[in-house]
Amino acid sequence: MKGKKWLGMLTALSLCASMLAGCGSAAASEEKADTAAAGTTAGSGAAESSTAAEGTNFDEEVELLMYCIGDEGGIYADEVLDNLNAMLKEKINATIKPVMVSWGEYKEKMPLIYASGEAYDLVYVANWMNYTSEALKGPFLELSELMPKYAPKTYAEFKESGALDTALVDGKLYMVPSPTTDYTTYVTLWREDLRKKYNVPEITDWDSLAVYMDAIKENEPDMLPLATGPQIFLNMLLMTENDWGQMTAGKSSTAAGGVVICKDEAGSKAFNLLDTPEYEAYVKRNREYYLKGYWSRNVLSETRMLAEAFEAGQSAITIGNKSNILQMYQKIKANNPNWELDFKNFDAGSYIKVSPTNNGMAIGVNSKHPERAMAYLELINQDEEVFRAMQYGIEGKTYVVDENGCKTTPEGVDPSTLALRNLGMGTQVEKFMFKNAADEQKVLDEFDSYESNAIYSPLTAFVFDDSAVAAECAAVANVLTEYKLPLDFGVSDPETALPELREKVKEAGIDKIIEEVNRQLEVYFAAQ
Repeated sequence: MKGKKWLGMLTALSLCASMLAGCGSAAASEEKADTAAAGTTAGSGAAESSTAAEGTNFDEEVELLMYCIGDEGGIYADEVLDNLNAMLKEKINATIKPVMVSWGEYKEKMPLIYASGEAYDLVYVANWMNYTSEALKGPFLELSELMPKYAPKTYAEFKESGALDTALVDGKLYMVPSPTTDYTTYVTLWREDLRKKYNVPEITDWDSLAVYMDAIKENEPDMLPLATGPQIFLNMLLMTENDWGQMTAGKSSTAAGGVVICKDEAGSKAFNLLDTPEYEAYVKRNREYYLKGYWSRNVLSETRMLAEAFEAGQSAITIGNKSNILQMYQKIKANNPNWELDFKNFDAGSYIKVSPTNNGMAIGVNSKHPERAMAYLELINQDEEVFRAMQYGIEGKTYVVDENGCKTTPEGVDPSTLALRNLGMGTQVEKFMFKNAADEQKVLDEFDSYESNAIYSPLTAFVFDDSAVAAECAAVANVLTEYKLPLDFGVSDPETALPELREKVKEAGIDKIIEEVNRQLEVYFAAQ
């Protein structure tokens, strides 16, 4: 059924890894059970918050240890943190101590932290950071009783919207999700000035895009039409064009390397991507593009990211989601203002909303202050002043608000100095966010137009437990490493390489994996 799409990150390299040991024990709380939710009447000058629940009382000041994704920020980061902590002390008699873990290290480092049993209080979690599979190991506190008591307004909002249901793991809640309006769809962006320069017809689909790529290849010898590399965005487009969703595995990032997929609709059955006529047409098209020189002949060893090549003027096309495209417009306006850009979503119909679990916060199972940690999350979600102090910093110093209510850079301030700690990745409260004056309105309008046809995927909460087929998953992943990547990039001839790949994955046990996925899907849909 057109329009029920769930875009997973289709990757050809995905190994079925062993489960880490379970983490920690039940949470030990120093705070009384009758203390209540966010916004409290704290001792020693703490003021009552607008979100206070009656009878709340946090007498002892505490420091909350919070793991966040990102770096330490720029020259204003410490001042912004001090300002935020002053607000938190006044409102809930607590401060936060953020531990920043880089983007490149987070996915590998955090499971080690979880396994250590460390008594952290708050941690950034996300579905793309294996939230579900990590939650099954026990490092996070179950929140079904804590949240309605200590974050009653946020609980009520998220319960009504359905956001909390998307965060359930085996019927238990381990995350306070961060629902925002975004969609699992990708658009194609190109140099509109070059399209006009070479009199290429308007781009509306893949066929007209190919005409544009031919013109670039013929007239721009120092530029690739599409400098695809380690991020195979074309795979993502294949998924959305056909309403397909991939199965995520409980102990690895994807089941069988992302080739066990299903139609993204209730009651659907899994099947092998490689056996579909759509995949066959896809690899034949990519072979044609490769032979025409649309991307590098050394594509299998390419380390340059697609967006990076586009920004540098080395590629005429890039592909990305809403955030990617907005950022690209901003960078091009700043660095190449003479370039003209345009974009198109080649997929039509309804759209899948990004799951609220795309970002969120969990409380450590060994946290000594779980009540205060939940009070902090309530405050961020319900107090505009506190949220903006966390998200944007200090008005007049790290940001100003223009006459249109948009956030912009203070006059005379170098924007490169304004990087802050990424404290709010897991608490993106849309109702308190400013519009960015630098955002391209055309991009915003495009994505806003999807809302009327947008739904949450019926597969949002499904996670595949690969324990019964771990050996087969590993074997299939090894086959894909050797045989699928060359096909995806057009390096191998699909006339001979595709039949060989199909035979190899069958020998590796893909049919057994599909059978197990379908067994679990049947149970999952029956429980909905």
